Amino acid sequence: MINFRSIFEFLFKSFDIAWDTKLIEKLEHDGVRFLMLIKRHWIYGILHSWRVIFVLVIAFINAYLLFFDTNNTLVWSIIWIFLLLNVFYWTFIICWYLLRFYQIQWSEPYIEDIYTCIKKSKESDQIFAKFFNQTIFLLIILASITVFSTFTAISSLLVGGTTGFWVWAINVVLLIAQLGLFYAYLLVMINQEMDFKIIQPGQIIFYNQRWVLWDSQNMNANKIKTMNTKYPGILGSFFNYWDILILTEWDQKDFWEMKMDYVWAPVKTVKEIQKVLKSDLETMEREVNVMLKKFKKEIGIENISTLENKEKLKTFLENNEKTIQELFASWDDETKREIRELYILIQQ
Repeated sequence: MINFRSIFEFLFKSFDIAWDTKLIEKLEHDGVRFLMLIKRHWIYGILHSWRVIFVLVIAFINAYLLFFDTNNTLVWSIIWIFLLLNVFYWTFIICWYLLRFYQIQWSEPYIEDIYTCIKKSKESDQIFAKFFNQTIFLLIILASITVFSTFTAISSLLVGGTTGFWVWAINVVLLIAQLGLFYAYLLVMINQEMDFKIIQPGQIIFYNQRWVLWDSQNMNANKIKTMNTKYPGILGSFFNYWDILILTEWDQKDFWEMKMDYVWAPVKTVKEIQKVLKSDLETMEREVNVMLKKFKKEIGIENISTLENKEKLKTFLENNEKTIQELFASWDDETKREIRELYILIQQ
């Protein structure tokens, strides 16, 4: 398949699917060792999938009109088969992408070491690049069907008068509607993958991709006045995603508000953000020590308060990676978060 990603990145310097990875790698080069990468909750893509339902309905109407046309039956039979295959394959790749996005990014933002973050970010870039290439390809096919249908409608009007013209005119209108919904949902997926916030010690970076254009803002921790959370509505309450509103001092007189939307469990997330901004290793160590006491029998070390214990634990983790992975799969989300913090602390 044609690598549309490379074409877009060559033509538009403000479009780069791997920009989050490149930025994190730069932070790693600058000495940052832990951070938070926040993207929209996977439910964002699900809730905007109403467009997919409309496309499916419209495609069936198109196929019905094409199939029962009395002229050019073979040609139009081929067209409606391609149309339905196009739409069904598009639906499949959306489901595949959202599933992979969930598996890689998970739901809950958490503190992680920068090396793990780079690895995850690269994997996420790869699956989105594949989705982007496939979607652009399907858009081109749908656009070609639309152009062909338009010429057929015009020919029908010129050759046979209004006989059959309105059927093709309706088809063209429906195909254009599908194109619009295809394009709008691609923008949703770009927002899902390419919009992100990076929280590093002392600073938050906001990055917003608007099709092939982007903008970014840096917010210093010493300017932040408060962080507020709120549910955006009934669905937000049901699926446990909220908005985080960050109020910061813009200058001596004015204040500036930035929003993180579709954030899973933002009350917990705000606490994690504050730990990163303040580089609060003491709090992380206390939480890890509580966790280690619970698993003293499996791990054999109940705290990392001393350099000697840190070295012992580091050796244990290196020699028992498979055991840790098996335990990790069975632990609850809170313990998983503390394990990630443990890996950060033993690298300090």
